[in-house]
Amino acid sequence: MKIIIKNGRIIDPYNKVDMVADIGVSDGVIVDPSDLCDSPDLQTFDASECIVTPGLIDMHVHLREPGQEYKEDIGTGTKAAAAGGFTKVLLMPNTQPPTDSVEAVKDLDRRIAESAVVETLKSACITKQRAGVELTDIVRLREETDIVALTDDGDCVQSYDLMLRAMELAYDTDLPVIDHCEDCAINAGGAMRDGEISKLLDVPGMPGEAESNIVARNIELSRKTGARIHIQHISFHKSVELVRRAQEDGLPVTAEVTPHHLVLTHDILPIMGTNAKMNPPLGTENDRQVLLEAVADGTINTIATDHAPHSPAEKVKNFVDAPFGIIGLETALSLCLTELVLTNILTLSELVSRFTVGPSSVLNLRAGGLRSGERADVTIFDHNKSYNIDINETCSKSRNSPFHNKTVYGEITGVLCGGKWAIKRPVE
Repeated sequence: MKIIIKNGRIIDPYNKVDMVADIGVSDGVIVDPSDLCDSPDLQTFDASECIVTPGLIDMHVHLREPGQEYKEDIGTGTKAAAAGGFTKVLLMPNTQPPTDSVEAVKDLDRRIAESAVVETLKSACITKQRAGVELTDIVRLREETDIVALTDDGDCVQSYDLMLRAMELAYDTDLPVIDHCEDCAINAGGAMRDGEISKLLDVPGMPGEAESNIVARNIELSRKTGARIHIQHISFHKSVELVRRAQEDGLPVTAEVTPHHLVLTHDILPIMGTNAKMNPPLGTENDRQVLLEAVADGTINTIATDHAPHSPAEKVKNFVDAPFGIIGLETALSLCLTELVLTNILTLSELVSRFTVGPSSVLNLRAGGLRSGERADVTIFDHNKSYNIDINETCSKSRNSPFHNKTVYGEITGVLCGGKWAIKRPVE
């Protein structure tokens, strides 16, 4: 397939490019468009008034396969990813059974080959069954599979000594550890951030220190081992300050934030109910402002969705019993464009960087952007086009989102994954 994407505003933070130009694609790679002028089978895509970027990356998704395909599967989840502008996603290993062995990773490889429509990366568990008791065979996983990270995701390893050994092995195998930081000793039974709203709703609270305690521990372990540690879905102001100080000390510590923690606070919970229940929970306005400052100054280098689909029957339960999590793949870019760029918190280039350069650097991915010769992963969106989010129109099997009917800007008009169209819409 030979394609020229014409007249788009190219924003490529890998190569510090922001200009109106054409891009050529041939046989799955970026080429000089002038090389394609005489091609008989040439396609053109008019990207006038649109933004053209390297393919977006979401390094934190739950696609529920194997084991809970009634919520989501690799096919529907990667279609949702493409619809949101993502050309690459990283699967979390909290499947049933968990991705905690070479055999489980290879089974996942087969499933991905059968149904994924975007590039689908894999992480593996730190501990067997994510139980926090016995380490997985990290060395064998590294040698015999193409995993890019280690994580127990929603089940934080509580043992200091076990996490120390895991991070020593992560350092030896050059894998990042990405961690859901939660001190279960002080968080057990909580369902939302501890504070005025939890008391108003008479729901058990989760102190912010449940996150920052483990963030502090992980930073200490990174200092001891030299291992790379990435803090998932950071949400608490004290956690952010710990990460900032660790980075000032030169430690290999990074963090991600979700769109929902940047946009919402716990004040929305009496209105939205369980569709705004997630872990870590929504925090205060002060937490949100600290997160915005950190994503703007680069302390937080990555925005990730934590896409967590659940069935309506599960989310309709009372607040304590309903599962944590919301879907986010199809709304992430537009929410951030609307709430961060249009409010001058981030420039367009900075926003694109948080969805591309940030996750690439954490996962040590090839980072060539839109240079000639690079894989043709391209995202095209109309940043001036507004629409109302309709969760009933999502590609996901699930509908658990607090953003239904919200007006946002940034419609996806084209997504190329490896030079093939995953999304292609005419620009009005």
